[in-house]
Amino acid sequence: MSDYHIYQDYSGTLKTNIFYQLAVSMDEDLVEFEYAESAGWIITQKRSPTKSELLLKGSPQSWLDASIIESKKTKKHRCSADNLHVTEEYFTDLKIEIHNAIEAEIILSDFNFSMDEEDQAFLVTDKFADRITKSGLKGAGFVPVTINYSDAENEKSIPTLFALQFMGQNCLRPTSIQGAKNACPFCGHEPLICQECGFDNYICPTCQKPAWTTQKNHKGSNDKHLIVSPLKQRETLVMEGSKWDGSDFVYAGGNSLVYNNLISQRALDWLLSIHAVHFCARPIQVCIDGMTDQQLEMLATVQKPIVS
Repeated sequence: MSDYHIYQDYSGTLKTNIFYQLAVSMDEDLVEFEYAESAGWIITQKRSPTKSELLLKGSPQSWLDASIIESKKTKKHRCSADNLHVTEEYFTDLKIEIHNAIEAEIILSDFNFSMDEEDQAFLVTDKFADRITKSGLKGAGFVPVTINYSDAENEKSIPTLFALQFMGQNCLRPTSIQGAKNACPFCGHEPLICQECGFDNYICPTCQKPAWTTQKNHKGSNDKHLIVSPLKQRETLVMEGSKWDGSDFVYAGGNSLVYNNLISQRALDWLLSIHAVHFCARPIQVCIDGMTDQQLEMLATVQKPIVS
């Protein structure tokens, strides 16, 4: 680890198979490449038939194909070190556009993917949102989705949609810094990575320079950039149990295209029990050091199947 300045710290008492990253693939025909088992994605729930199978059959049916065209967001600032740091960001309003052919019979799965250049949204029907709400699982929020229809027939066939939001507060362990000051290597602005909430300044707000690069792209002793460890070293996330609020749906990136939010073991078990599609799941680590008796009791609860 001495070769890198920025890395994921895996110290402490860590437990696995309690919380999982949840991802929804853009295309189930490519899911094995996007979310490979070799990268730790142990659960893959695919839609059937797939998009390509529907095309090969010449079926009039088509899975929902939509993109985000307008959104509004709200930000939370819960960092005890700096109240300007954004700890969570949620949709408050979302508008999508349908791209399916006019003659297509649009069908929906439990989780439906939509995106723009910056964000992604997991779209769920009103019926599935109601099932999650009544399940007893905690931390799921739902934002109504407005649909821009290009065809009146499509409007008749699509039910009310919501964007699933992960309302459990962010409690991921930030990446750590070693062998260098936690500050911009060019101008000294600090912190580079807040060790309280994880807010980072990859692009320095003062000098506007990127603060770190990979070892491969580093230019040597005269290059001031810090070196970040390979993605493989940082791939498994660590959740700080002492900061967990008891939710089953936990924020870990919000609507980001890069980061995936978290669900508990019992939420995953519930999704599998109702045969929900299409999604992928990968286990993370939970650090139990510093957890209160109440948090440990809740942690034991989310490892048991929910009573429907």
